[in-house]
Amino acid sequence: MNLSLKGMNWMLKIDKNKVDFLVTDNMVSEVETIIKRDFPKIEKLVTKMDSQNIKKIYFVACGSPLCACQTAELLFRKYSNIECASYSGWDFLDQTPKFLNKQTAVIGVSDSGNTKEVADSIMKAKKQGAFTLGFTKNEEENLLTKSAENLIAYKADCIWEVHLLLTYYLSIKFILKKEENKELRTIISDIKKLPSILKNLVKTTEKKSKRLGKKAAKWPFIYTISSGATLPLGYKEGVITMLEFTWTHGSSLNAAEFRHGPLEVVDKDVPYIFILGNDETRHTTKRALNFVKKFSENYIIFDIEDYIKGLHPMLAPFILFVPLEYFYYYLSISKGHNPDDRRYYGGIESY
Repeated sequence: MNLSLKGMNWMLKIDKNKVDFLVTDNMVSEVETIIKRDFPKIEKLVTKMDSQNIKKIYFVACGSPLCACQTAELLFRKYSNIECASYSGWDFLDQTPKFLNKQTAVIGVSDSGNTKEVADSIMKAKKQGAFTLGFTKNEEENLLTKSAENLIAYKADCIWEVHLLLTYYLSIKFILKKEENKELRTIISDIKKLPSILKNLVKTTEKKSKRLGKKAAKWPFIYTISSGATLPLGYKEGVITMLEFTWTHGSSLNAAEFRHGPLEVVDKDVPYIFILGNDETRHTTKRALNFVKKFSENYIIFDIEDYIKGLHPMLAPFILFVPLEYFYYYLSISKGHNPDDRRYYGGIESY
């Protein structure tokens, strides 16, 4: 068993420029390109959706893309009466929503385009008359390009930022087709500020995240606590990134439910990561944090207010990703593990 799974650690000497996991180098230029090149494409697609009298929106994805979709889903829940739901690929296939017809839009998100259950979901939706759209990296033929009637190929590596941008903009523009909303206008305005903000974060957050990554490398498992707009980010980082990329045991917890179960295992030897946004749910994460502080010093805080102020709270997942990206990179190599390495995933072992 890898040493990291036993809580032991040693720093791996590695050229970070050759690590695919770390996507900070091209992040800013990719965000700029998506805003300039792909936002107009989305506007045309939204006009097409509106002309087809779309009533419901379903996102279908897996892993990190699903977390981005779940974050965008919040926009519908908070700022509209339009029904929107996010499905993992198999959940859509096995528990297909009853309302699936020409008044439904189904958006599949897959970086490779070859996530079979996502492509199969899009094909199933298309056969039932739904408007289908795929977000994928390349235009070259893959399962998703074959399935979706409409496609945006984003040609970028920083998929968290890219998937958030695409799903956010589509969601916002579709809602605004139905009704005006000042909050959504503010989000669009603040999105345009992201390139300069992200550029600064890439330059200024690595040192602190490296120190925190080394600290966390001593822990054999970690609970990640978040809420509201950062709840999907908490799962993305606390489960997908931490387990798959750093081989560290852990779980993601909703701060709103911390009292019911997680409260009873708080102890001086139990480590936590707290992801604090600045929306109306912030108090629930603060409450959990303040409780943990009474019994343990084994916690790390990523607080949006330490990195930027004045942005709309729904943009916290864009911002906090940068210090977290560095953090998990250094957590991994501090345990002697290259975050690009796999034992099972990607066809190494059949699943």
